[in-house]
Amino acid sequence: MEKSFENPHPNYRLFISAEPSPDPEFHVVPQGILESSIKITNEPPTGMLANLHKALDNFNQNSLEMCSKEGEFKAILFSLCYFHACIAERNKFGPQGWNRSYPFNVGDLTISVHVLFNYLEANSKVPWEDLRYLFGEIMYGGHITDDWDRRLCRTYLEEFMSSDLMDGDKYYAPGFPAPPNSDYLGYHNYIDDMLPQESPTLYGMHPNAEIGFLTTKAEHLFKTLLELQPRESTTSVTGTISREDKVRQVLDEILDKVPDEFNIPDMISKIEDKTPFTVVAVQECERMNLLMREIRRSLKELSLGLKICDLDRMDHTQLSDINDGWTLDTNLVWST
Repeated sequence: MEKSFENPHPNYRLFISAEPSPDPEFHVVPQGILESSIKITNEPPTGMLANLHKALDNFNQNSLEMCSKEGEFKAILFSLCYFHACIAERNKFGPQGWNRSYPFNVGDLTISVHVLFNYLEANSKVPWEDLRYLFGEIMYGGHITDDWDRRLCRTYLEEFMSSDLMDGDKYYAPGFPAPPNSDYLGYHNYIDDMLPQESPTLYGMHPNAEIGFLTTKAEHLFKTLLELQPRESTTSVTGTISREDKVRQVLDEILDKVPDEFNIPDMISKIEDKTPFTVVAVQECERMNLLMREIRRSLKELSLGLKICDLDRMDHTQLSDINDGWTLDTNLVWST
């Protein structure tokens, strides 16, 4: 790994997945690789458009054609994708969406499609009641623990899983009817062309439900911006206290509380009988000394960093000697 840093190939990339390897020999990832890596995460989609496309992306043209009852299978599969997108995106509305947060995932959707395939192949007619029960009480309902949320899930399925899908009279949302029989790319194009703009009505909710969601999102945004700003507080006695002054106060308090190191040679000279308890006590004292030295060293480095921050705010004519033997000349070059 270190040799590859010297003359790396410009197109060299190493991708490491979080999925556990079946071979125990590959379970240990060197620390150097982790420190030099760039984390890439797959963020969940936001909005009905992205969620619906993402749900449909779990299948392909072969998936649509694998059932003998192709028309019924395609219609119910698309309805399952819309149902999955609805219940997954309702989480953003908080308690208005779900009373509790549930870990709905892609596995629920893909398993439901396999169950759909098996039931359509085994029955001459579409078993709507059986499918609604399996999807709402077992596949997705297995995550739901609240009675009202379970009732909401059943209501969704009663709307999306009915014989109206075959008649062409089903509307998933105002202005968005069920698509006609098409191929895989045709369904994606239908979503892009026919899906209305993002609105709570796509999830069967009142338009005012978006007020709370947008308010919470705006508050989170402004809170993040405020946290990024330099913090200053004013008091009637000390005037303005900067963030660096607060850190310096905490630093001094910690330094005062750090105890002196143990005198190990003196302790050993006083030991008359080296029992296991005394040996362990001496070892712990040595470790404590190492810890205290590291604490003092890091605090001194932090103190020096605060002094450098103070120098950055000073005028060049006010630069003077700094503690610990460091000086700063007029050319801003460190020297001892």
